[in-house]
Parts: sequence; C-alpha cells; structure tokens
Amino acid sequence: MLARLVGPAVVGDQGFAVLTATLLGLIAMRGLDLVALREIAGALRQADEGAAAGVLRYARRWISVSAVGLSLLWALLSLFTPIAERLAVDAGALAVASVGIASVALSRLGLAAVRGLGRPVAGQFLEGLSSLLFVAMIAVAFWRGDVFDAQTAVVLFFTCQSLAMVAIWIIVQRATRGWAVATAVDGGKLTRAGLPMMAVQATHMFSDWLLLALIAGAASAADMGAMRVAMQIVLVLTLVVATGETYLSAKVAGDIRAGRPDLVWARHRRASLAMALALGPLVLICIVFPAPLLAFAFGPAFVVAAPALAIMAIGQATKTVTGPIGGLLNMAGHERALMAITAAGVILLLVLAFLLVPIWGLTGAATAHAASVAFRNIFTYVAARRLVREG
Repeated sequence: MLARLVGPAVVGDQGFAVLTATLLGLIAMRGLDLVALREIAGALRQADEGAAAGVLRYARRWISVSAVGLSLLWALLSLFTPIAERLAVDAGALAVASVGIASVALSRLGLAAVRGLGRPVAGQFLEGLSSLLFVAMIAVAFWRGDVFDAQTAVVLFFTCQSLAMVAIWIIVQRATRGWAVATAVDGGKLTRAGLPMMAVQATHMFSDWLLLALIAGAASAADMGAMRVAMQIVLVLTLVVATGETYLSAKVAGDIRAGRPDLVWARHRRASLAMALALGPLVLICIVFPAPLLAFAFGPAFVVAAPALAIMAIGQATKTVTGPIGGLLNMAGHERALMAITAAGVILLLVLAFLLVPIWGLTGAATAHAASVAFRNIFTYVAARRLVREG
C-alpha cells in the first residue's frame, strides 16, 4: 500500500532511513540481546531466576545508554554534515531516523527476553506488532487518499515501533515481577560474548545498506525504491528463517546447557523440513514470475526490479537446504566462527558490488547479494556440523 501510495522514490528514501536506524540500533545493542536470550534461557533451565534477572538488568541498562548516545550522535551528523547529499538520499528522512535507534534496540532486547522466557510464539507476534500498526496507518492514509513524503513515513514507522516496544516491555515486566533478586553478573564477559554476535547481525544489515547506497549513487532514489521492494519480498523469506531460528534459540540454549547436542540436531531437522515447505512455493514464484508479482503487489513502476528479485530469491533458496543454522551456532557459543563466515561473506559482497553495480545496476546488486547469502548459508551449515556434533 505504501508503494502504491507514494511511489518508488519515497519508498527508497523511507526504506534507507529505516535501514540506517536499524543498523545503528544493532550496533547500540552490541549483541547483548542474543546473549540475554541465551543466558536467560539457560539460567531458567537450571531454575536460577536471580542470574536471569541480573543478565536482563545489565543488558537493559547498557543498551539504553548506548542507544541514546548513538541517537544524539546520528542526529548531529545528519543535521550538520552533508552525509545525505553524499549518499544521494532525502536529508529530512535520514535525520528523523535518529528517533528510531532506541526503539529498535530496546524492542529487540525485549523480544529476546520474551523468547528467553520460553514464549517463542508470543515473541513472534510481538515482533510483527509494529508492522501491523504501520500497515493500519498506511491503510487509513490509502483510503483517505493522503500523500506524504519520506520524512513523514519514517516518523509514522518509528511511532508504531515505539508503541510496540512499550507493549513488549509491559509483558516482560509482568512476567519477571516474581523473580528472585537479581544477582551480579560479569558485564565484561557478556559484552565480549555479544560483540561477535553484533558483528554478524550488523554486517548482514550493512550488506543491504551498502547495496541501496550504491544504487542511490549510481542510479536514482526510484531505482533504490524498486530494489528496496524486491529486498522486502526476499525479507519475507528471511523472516521465515528468522522465525525458525528464534523459535529454536531458547530450546537450543537449554539443550546445549544440558549437554544434549542430539536434541539440538533433532530440533533442527524438524525445523528445516517445516521451513522448506513454507519457503518453497514463495521462492518458486519469485524466481519464475517476478515481474507479475511486482506489478500486482506494488505497481508497474517497480517491475524494473524483477530480474533482481529472481536472482536474490535463488540466493535465499539455499536456506531450504541448510535450515535455521545461524542461531544454532550462536546459542552453542560459537559466535566467533559465525562472525568469521559473515565477514568473509561481506568481503565477497563488497568486491562483487563495487564491480557489478556500476555495470549492471540493480541486477549487479542482486548478484552480489545472492552470492554473499549463498556463501554464508553453506559455510555456516558446514561449520555447525563440525562444531556441534550429534554424538
């Protein structure tokens, strides 16, 4: 609806601003959301509420401080430097993205806490709550025939995310109200464990950010918007993977803590089968009918991204073979191996992107994206098999 309402140029600028805020939010978290999920789930498996409360208290305190600091820094940078002009994006949208950094970070920590509490279904619903609110707002604007700019779209998006964040933390507070008194934790150890996880998350997102920035500079905001829409469709595939990984994460952390890697791989096999059944039809549609899909869902202005959509879908198809594997490595404590694989994948993407985007435009960006995704998926699976043995 947003695409049909405002067109590809506004979608591109809004999407780039949201992606920027999300990337900075990941940096503010320093991986403490995933560490909190792992430690809370493991502590509760051993009936140690005090340790779980201590981890949550430390993560919330330091993420809040980091998020506020990064928000102020980004606001100053976007307002008083020519960064938007250099990136060829909307300056207003990029500036107001600073208001979303804290909501990104605290929402993700709250979701990690919900999942660590053993409530993966509730976590998945709450993760989609901000999107549901945003869709409702856009539906009202679509019905009224309102037209707005990228800056307004960014403000609406992060307003919805902030409302969802409040709902998430209300649930967390209620669930943890009766816990034992928080015990002291080794904050340095938690942060050291989180930094590799943050590096993995941030480099994945930086890959998308870089591709959009290159397209904006080499082509136009409209082309960036078309690419953003294609990436959003691929994101649906990624969300299926993320759902499998987040659903497994707390259980895997408990299995590893209990010394049962055989249960880890049994869960992985079941999740992989479910993922293949869920992903298969959509992947096939994206590969075989990309142009009709884009035209029907978003309008003819976005059909230019059809070849890019098909190529990126091929890259994501490797997930149907490997299954939800990244979260398994994190929960097993092998985040450094995952970071090394991710870094290699980003280097591959950088090389291909700088070579291919100036020549092939959207198709070059999609080729770089797909090659990097396939590389990471395959090598992460190989590493998991070597590091987490069934028995």
